[in-house]
Amino acid sequence: MDWVLLSLLSAVAFTVLTIVQKRALERHINGAVVFNGVAALPQVVVAAVILLLTPPDWTSTAVVIMLAAGVVQATVWLLQGYAINREADISRIVPVLDSHPLLVLIIAVMVLGEALTPLKWVAVLMVSAGAITASWHQALPGECIRLNRSFFAVLGAAVAMAVVTVLFKVASADLTVVQMVGLAWMVSAPIHLIIARVTHSGREMRKVLGSRDAMRMLSATQLAFVVAIFSGTLALTLGPVSLATAIMGTRPVMLLLWVVISGFSVRDALRHRPEHGGMRNKWASASLVTVGVAVMAF
Repeated sequence: MDWVLLSLLSAVAFTVLTIVQKRALERHINGAVVFNGVAALPQVVVAAVILLLTPPDWTSTAVVIMLAAGVVQATVWLLQGYAINREADISRIVPVLDSHPLLVLIIAVMVLGEALTPLKWVAVLMVSAGAITASWHQALPGECIRLNRSFFAVLGAAVAMAVVTVLFKVASADLTVVQMVGLAWMVSAPIHLIIARVTHSGREMRKVLGSRDAMRMLSATQLAFVVAIFSGTLALTLGPVSLATAIMGTRPVMLLLWVVISGFSVRDALRHRPEHGGMRNKWASASLVTVGVAVMAF
């Protein structure tokens, strides 16, 4: 089952991307618009090369679908970057973002005609509970997301990600993985550049391009993004969209493993202390999401 391994690879790559993007925004890059604008520069070139070497049938419906996916994909990055830039603790954001498998499941039922079993409905409730636990609990350390703009931004990103996933799956019947990525980037990258232009972010972008540390971190995010997008897209073409997406939604636990490795012990993470009680909620949230998406896969 190659699509399972590809889905796991995509989840790992997206986890790395989220962590490095957060650090880049904290230390070197002033905002998501600047980050996405600089990242869009190589994507425009890569998209042009892909479509010149492997041109699709420009009159096909699949091309129109992927152009729409590019617009939605740009929306994902803008909303995700906005939330990551505003919130101090990305382990609060990722569980909400990775609740998108339940949205994919609902869209798949409505659009693709997939059957929804009672067990999968239980999974939907578990993932929803995990997302609410991560974003609403006021005892978590750091700036609380709750029901503010960051929460709605990351929730919007989850919805947009689910739509992109279904669009990729529909288009995969007529396009190769490389063509789908090229078409999506052909639209999403110019959108980021236009937004950067409209917001007068050119000076900040030039600062990033002139900073070795900033470019090193941005290059790392782009490498992780390439691995994530190609492996994830290939997984969607080889396996069921709901199952592949469920596996890709295990980022919360991967992120928590990173938290543990980078300085927290499991005992401290699970120990109930008034000042650190939020760690228990993080683990509970990530566990609910991960168990939920695992139930979706079986």
